[in-house]
Amino acid sequence: MVSKSTGLQKKLTNSPSDLMKVSSKWFLPFAYVIIAELICSSAEFLWSGGTILGWWNELRMWLYKRTSSYIFAFLDVMLKLFGSSNSTFIVTPKVSDEDVLLRYKQEKMEFGNASPMLTILSTLAMLNLLCLVGLVKEVIITREVGLKYAFDTMALQILLCGFLVLINLPLYNGLFFRQDKGKIPSSTLVQSVIFALSCVAYVYY
Repeated sequence: MVSKSTGLQKKLTNSPSDLMKVSSKWFLPFAYVIIAELICSSAEFLWSGGTILGWWNELRMWLYKRTSSYIFAFLDVMLKLFGSSNSTFIVTPKVSDEDVLLRYKQEKMEFGNASPMLTILSTLAMLNLLCLVGLVKEVIITREVGLKYAFDTMALQILLCGFLVLINLPLYNGLFFRQDKGKIPSSTLVQSVIFALSCVAYVYY
């Protein structure tokens, strides 16, 4: 997720695409594998008694765990190599109350207090959003060359960024729109925007 987000943003100023073109002979096999995996996983989830919404939330949590736990594990290993073997990471609070239970019943994601995990996830979500905006701008700029060219070279980039933005909708809601105690703290919003803009500035300049 990190590499694709920053890579896509970088390619907005360099070559047209770092992903395969839609016209490539390898497009159909890769598309088949991705679609088949999604269909099989959703069918398995439904067969075990789940719902489509539950499968979508499970997919979201799978992505969040992969983009946060790996970073914490890497930091923990590096700290141990440098002699800090008793390092611990408190990534989320474990206290619940009636308000938290109510939001759980309403199927709202609970963010609450600031944490390193929220900062990482919010930064990646902001990067994905910025990449999608940059890609749409690029399509508008290159429309004079032809929509066929834009579709062939940037369709998969837009699809990838659009999918990541869609799966991160609860994060955007918690960052910008929610007013309850389960929203993402303002400090995390500021940090994620600064980090995301810094990454974009580094790629551009």
